[in-house]
Amino acid sequence: MQKRIVVTGIGILSSIGNNIQEHLDSLLVGKSGKKNIERINTAHPIYRNQSACIIDQEKLNSITKLDKTKQINCGIFSIDQAINDAKLTPGDLKEAALIIGTSIGASHTFADFFKEYITDEKLSEEALDLASNSAQTITGSIAKHYKISGPTCTISTACSASTNAVGRGLDMIRSGKVKIAIAGGVDIFSELAFSGFNCLQALSKSDCKPFSSTRDGLMLGDASAFLILEEYESAKSNGKSIYAEVVSYHFLNEAYHPTAVKEDGSSIYDCMKQTLNKANLTVDDINYINAHGTATNVNDSTELKGIELLLDEAKEDNELYVSSTKSMIGHCLGAAGSAELVSTILGMKYNFILPNINVEPHELLKINNSKIKIPSEATGHKITYALSNSFAFGGNMSSILIKNMN
Repeated sequence: MQKRIVVTGIGILSSIGNNIQEHLDSLLVGKSGKKNIERINTAHPIYRNQSACIIDQEKLNSITKLDKTKQINCGIFSIDQAINDAKLTPGDLKEAALIIGTSIGASHTFADFFKEYITDEKLSEEALDLASNSAQTITGSIAKHYKISGPTCTISTACSASTNAVGRGLDMIRSGKVKIAIAGGVDIFSELAFSGFNCLQALSKSDCKPFSSTRDGLMLGDASAFLILEEYESAKSNGKSIYAEVVSYHFLNEAYHPTAVKEDGSSIYDCMKQTLNKANLTVDDINYINAHGTATNVNDSTELKGIELLLDEAKEDNELYVSSTKSMIGHCLGAAGSAELVSTILGMKYNFILPNINVEPHELLKINNSKIKIPSEATGHKITYALSNSFAFGGNMSSILIKNMN
């Protein structure tokens, strides 16, 4: 019989909260994390926007006083929360797995490196250190901090990275490699990412409005979110509090386009369908999807097509709630999946559907299936099973399924 894997601890640092309670309170009222960008100069008219859903600067400064990069510090900050929440001991940590998803590592240091590279004939040791801050450096540094000697893994599949990290943790425990996995992601807002998405004309000129007929792009964000995964029987026998069960996940690469998804929604449908198949469930069993929902023109209409294809197989007349957490916390790149999964778990635990803010009902794009409900406010409702979707550049797609244990 396949092992059941549960979440016993969570931690998050986001633009709407410095811990789980603050993040939860913000989700319930539909708070936006949008702030004016002060970390870089956005005054040039080439930029479509001067805002992002970023962590409070005072909080970020307090976290980054340690002699490490912002990325590593923020990772440790939210992992500390998750470890304390799950009541893990140093002995537990030693043999645990650590799986971290990130987009392009500590990319905020790359700009500093190149600025020195083009102005100085000889690079300083500090500049060379900046250049060495790759994605795997983050995982190695955090593993060293916690004295973890179990397996470590860095996943860098762009915006699906931390969803894949949680899925990898699930696999490691089920295979018997470890008993505990720390899995999630961290990505901090950077000039490199902001400029890149601006060049793609993917940034909104106003607000992130997923599934709106007037949507015009995404809002970048930064976050660090981690989950503690344990085998159910072990967690139960040790009296652990359980947030949810991680039932199954699926990832694929549609190999269609470097930055776009197949517009008929077939790959998105397939990713969700295979996730349900692995759990021996159907669309009738789920009642919430935390959508990838970037608020870009192609993504939202395509994701909706994929969901409608899935609903075409429904045999019951159940409502299916859909919303995008990115409307509140922005697109957190490699940390998006884990931040959105943590948010979904909170909705599941406290019986509410996450709101899809910045979009009034009359502004929604055309929905061809009346079972789909996209709430603009937090809605009291028990979530039984939920899917959380993450779709990335390069055709990387992931979907993960969680179950309410209450």
